[in-house]
Amino acid sequence: MKSFTVLPLTFLLVSSSGTRSPKKAPSYNITSCKKDSKDLNQCIANTLEALRPKMAEGIPKLKIPPLEPFLVPEVTLNKTSDALDLQTTMKQLKITGTTNVKVSKLNVDLTDLVGSVSLAFADLNVTTLYVIDALFMKMVPMIGQGQFNGTLSNVRVDLAGKAELSPKNDLGHSYLKIIQLKIKGFIGDARGHVVDTSGNPENVNITNAAIAFYEDYRREVLNILTPVIEEFCESVVLNVVNQALSTVPFEDMFAEDSK
Repeated sequence: MKSFTVLPLTFLLVSSSGTRSPKKAPSYNITSCKKDSKDLNQCIANTLEALRPKMAEGIPKLKIPPLEPFLVPEVTLNKTSDALDLQTTMKQLKITGTTNVKVSKLNVDLTDLVGSVSLAFADLNVTTLYVIDALFMKMVPMIGQGQFNGTLSNVRVDLAGKAELSPKNDLGHSYLKIIQLKIKGFIGDARGHVVDTSGNPENVNITNAAIAFYEDYRREVLNILTPVIEEFCESVVLNVVNQALSTVPFEDMFAEDSK
């Protein structure tokens, strides 16, 4: 879920907005954040709010795709644990509601290049085509293909990440790269509509039985699926954000305090 990219994207977008060399990075007509300011975290929070519309529509110059909606053409997930054996491919994955987010506990340390943030979403709407072969709790199968349309409610996310600086290149520039990212999420509820389109009556019956199982054990199933979603989001964030960070030299990022 691309919504989880807020922390590193904030780091990137704030830096580019405060660049000392306007010709090297785009300007968004917002207040620059001073690198050594004691109010750095609040400045970043304010900047994030100002940049919310830009994040929704995407910023091509920074290789940032639109977040509203966020689209994933195709993704394959495989997971084996005591409670879940999952193989699934989702196509035309579409998520809306990612920019309707409340940000709290934002903390960025530019000395150690670490940061953390908490996010809260009222609703995330998800649609996708899927092919699945899964076994929940070693007893409930779900096999087939179809369409899913649903809403994740009361979604809370904690992110913590660490970056590193590359060696300077021939032009004297170094670039940030996220090297560690941990996402912990909580989904309050998830409701939706699943339609099996395989044309196989047995798969339809299996799907209906799996849906009934979910309705009876909703919290348990969500707890089982949450780590799969976390791992997926970590992969998406690292790929997209590092691509964006590669567009702006670190030397052109946060403004230095004037002496």
